[in-house]
Amino acid sequence: MNTLILGSGFGLYGYIPPIYSFSKKIYLKEKYKKFYNSRKELVKFSKKICWYSNLKEIIKKIDYVVIAQRPIDQNKNLNFFLKNKNKIKHLFLEKPIGKNPHISKKIIINLNKKKIKYSLGFIFEFTRWYNFLKKKIKKNNNDFNIFWSIKRNTNFKKSWKNNNFQGGGILRFYGIHFIKIFSDLDFINIKKNIINKYSWNIEVSRNDNNKINLRLNLNHKNKFLIKHNSKKIFHSNNPFLKKIIYNKLDPRCFLIKKYIKKNLSSAYMNLNRYKKFVEFWEKIEQFDNSKQFSNK
Repeated sequence: MNTLILGSGFGLYGYIPPIYSFSKKIYLKEKYKKFYNSRKELVKFSKKICWYSNLKEIIKKIDYVVIAQRPIDQNKNLNFFLKNKNKIKHLFLEKPIGKNPHISKKIIINLNKKKIKYSLGFIFEFTRWYNFLKKKIKKNNNDFNIFWSIKRNTNFKKSWKNNNFQGGGILRFYGIHFIKIFSDLDFINIKKNIINKYSWNIEVSRNDNNKINLRLNLNHKNKFLIKHNSKKIFHSNNPFLKKIIYNKLDPRCFLIKKYIKKNLSSAYMNLNRYKKFVEFWEKIEQFDNSKQFSNK
């Protein structure tokens, strides 16, 4: 299995460690070399790294592709692989797949029509707290409160991750993790939905009276808290329950490895699961009255 990774940031420190054991060779662009060499935790993975300058020259050698880029760049590369799919067995794509739900739905429909095997990098489903939620909702009348505070760094205002029209912002980049969870676990009845530039508060329920109240904030500190029926269950500085330290193996790698393993071992893909999620994302944005979201 030969893997191509596109994405010079999280694509390298987030995906090289977990995909290393599944790969014979890992192909990276030569322009990523400086960043790669600056990350001490990646040195031990160098044995399988192959550097290239022209993608067309190596495309026939590739079995699996990871694209971890902002939506506009991801879509350009995705179009390339749809035209030159050759023997590509699986596309590992990052969220959001498109900069808005309208474009995302078009991409998903296109991938489904072409019967391309793909997955989106939603990894919360591999956390301990997600399994706790899933177990508890087997019974009725559970009340969950989730609070997630994310620290804004110095470059935040300039980053695409802060720009709704590029697929960033409180909902499209951060909140989208929970939109996927709500969709998967059938929390699709929206009771409250207040969206601002730096905060999002939504209350959703299932038909069996299980409900979740989520508060998501972008401010000056990192915090993650889950309460079940008013009792504190999980408390950390992020949803991955382990601190992220520069030049140390990213804790998300352990979850991504589970995500990769699950998708590589799947005999088939339930393509409609992503369509359902995007339609729910679209429904949530339709509640917005501030005009901060659009399909432009």
